[in-house]
Amino acid sequence: MNVKSRLTLILPQKFFGVLPLFIGVEMVLGVAILNKAGGAFGVLSLLTGHPINFWQWLYNVSCLCILPFYISALSNLTVKFRNVRKISFACLIYTFDTAFGLLYTFYFTYFWFSSEDTNPTGNERRDLGVSGGIAAEAVQPGKGYTISSSTTDLSQSASPARELFLTVSATLITTCLRFYFNLVMISFSRSLIKQYTNDTINVNIIDEEAQEIFSRNTILSRIKKAVYELEMRSKDILTEYFQ
Repeated sequence: MNVKSRLTLILPQKFFGVLPLFIGVEMVLGVAILNKAGGAFGVLSLLTGHPINFWQWLYNVSCLCILPFYISALSNLTVKFRNVRKISFACLIYTFDTAFGLLYTFYFTYFWFSSEDTNPTGNERRDLGVSGGIAAEAVQPGKGYTISSSTTDLSQSASPARELFLTVSATLITTCLRFYFNLVMISFSRSLIKQYTNDTINVNIIDEEAQEIFSRNTILSRIKKAVYELEMRSKDILTEYFQ
């Protein structure tokens, strides 16, 4: 069994086994748009003087560049024959975005853990030692202290362990959902392409948007023409793959 056959077997037919794929794609694109819109705040942080490194800046800029294509795919989801090329392009972008997003997840996780102090107990012990040995007095009788140093250490070490567990769990759940959303996009694109290729009327349909793009020679029309060609190329790639 080749890779194409295996991929076809794992493609979902319904969103979470209950909802139609159409509704699932709407939700996936909606979540993606909200996620990418957050990149604007990262870029605006440059204006406020907030420290940001090159990789964080690159990630935020890529979010802004991808955002218009997700919006275009969602807004043309019900437009027949136009949604094929736009969803195909959005599907390929989402696939690459998932792969690069996974790499950035690992990077930001490493960046977060490397910048956080994961052993506050040792620091507090040093501070207590400098301040006159309060931890030692905590276990001496007659001093009025009710919490021992060992109990304090256990409570302090529980917080970083819980924080680590929540962070890793949230990262794994988000990554699994992202891969599932990617399969939903691929499955819906596959169904659209099959409908398009089986419909003999589509050869007589003239895309009004494409006709307007190629009839003008402005800078904006050239950009739209380049995007249109990328969309058609994406549709051809997926058509050739699924056949």
